[in-house]
Amino acid sequence: MADDLVSRYANLNLEDEENGVVDLGATDALPMNDKFNLLLIGKVMIDRPYNVDAFKATITKVWVLTNEIVIRVLGPNLYAFLLFHWRDKEKVLSGRPWCFDNMLIVIKEVEGDEQPERIALCHSPFWVRIKFLPFNCRSDTDVKEIAWNLGEVLEIEEDKLRLDRFRRVKVMSNVNKPLRRCQKIRDKAGKEIILLWNLPMRD
Repeated sequence: MADDLVSRYANLNLEDEENGVVDLGATDALPMNDKFNLLLIGKVMIDRPYNVDAFKATITKVWVLTNEIVIRVLGPNLYAFLLFHWRDKEKVLSGRPWCFDNMLIVIKEVEGDEQPERIALCHSPFWVRIKFLPFNCRSDTDVKEIAWNLGEVLEIEEDKLRLDRFRRVKVMSNVNKPLRRCQKIRDKAGKEIILLWNLPMRD
């Protein structure tokens, strides 16, 4: 029976129309683009079972958004967050890093041409404390130069007097790499100093 089926379908050829390509470039994309602008995708960095309904309820409560939010499960630990106002989107992105059950949630914006399961979710912003900086190595330029070793520098907390115990900087860090705990620098006088990083999830 199996041999008969193989023999029968071996002689079949695809018609030209079956090999054709559907071109979506000419379709009107504006309505969907409006939704993409308010769509976020996120992944819970967890390797144990958890309650998905509890996750949705917790996120909705913690984010305290002005408008509605729709949360859809796209795959294991993978979620789509559809927001309905740009201020809510800004609040979610600027409030990162977010956690659930002490586990990091990596969130990023959607561009629209990605397949959900293939979106790289490996970067998250963190506020980093840089300790043991000499007084003459605390300028924003110095801090930015040091922090580039951790990732893209997004923001540096203001410190006009440069008298705080540490400088704080926000960096976009690769969560798949081990977090560095120290950094060796050479100060203005050429002396080598070891600085300590401190990466709290929340201050």
